[in-house]
Amino acid sequence: MKYANEYLENLGEILEKIRQNEEVLREAADAILARVRQGGLIFTFGTGHGHLLALEMFYRAGGMAPVNPILTEELMLHKDATASSAFERSEGHAEPLLEEFKVGAKDVLIVFSNSGINPLTIEMAMGAKERGALTIALTNLNHSRPLQSRHHSGLKLYEICDIVLDNFGVLGDASVEVASGIKIAPTSTVAGAVIVHTLTAMMVELAEAEGYELELLTSGNVPNGHERNLALINKYKGIVKSLGPKQ
Repeated sequence: MKYANEYLENLGEILEKIRQNEEVLREAADAILARVRQGGLIFTFGTGHGHLLALEMFYRAGGMAPVNPILTEELMLHKDATASSAFERSEGHAEPLLEEFKVGAKDVLIVFSNSGINPLTIEMAMGAKERGALTIALTNLNHSRPLQSRHHSGLKLYEICDIVLDNFGVLGDASVEVASGIKIAPTSTVAGAVIVHTLTAMMVELAEAEGYELELLTSGNVPNGHERNLALINKYKGIVKSLGPKQ
């Protein structure tokens, strides 16, 4: 199966590049851990399929409890995929979201955007920086660099954020060209998931070395898993919006 094998080979090469990018990943893990230790939250935000990565860090077996995904139905593909694209390409939508979710100076905002050229993701990073939050872009530099920003500033996401993590994809994300000339097999979701879980692994190891215990969730579908998670869930209800209101 030529196409499938090519895709898996592409992913293998990307995973190796991520492994070799240890210095930048370590910088990000150190910086996030410092904010978490100060009581900050890790906010995650993405548009289109990038919102899958915002959810990947949240309420996840082996993930950290203080993760607050910034979700709005206008960006959900199940409601209206074409309208969601129009929403992210319009200016002026970031400030209400940052205000609603209460992003502050102690916090971290990780923005997931393969292209990094659309106004909403750019303004989310700008607004979070103005509030003093640490901003991290998880983007595709091969895709973003040759393109023109759709924001009036002319800036792209990777030119704004404090730390930039590359997912090492190709222009257009899809990585395998088929007979028709169309490309299939995108890599950004797989690479992004690997990067965020690598960051978590690094943070846990760094915290252990400092004698600090991170608040980690376990699977709710293993013996005592749900019971173990309840204290953390109850702690962050009313703080992490997607956990529901405080009871």
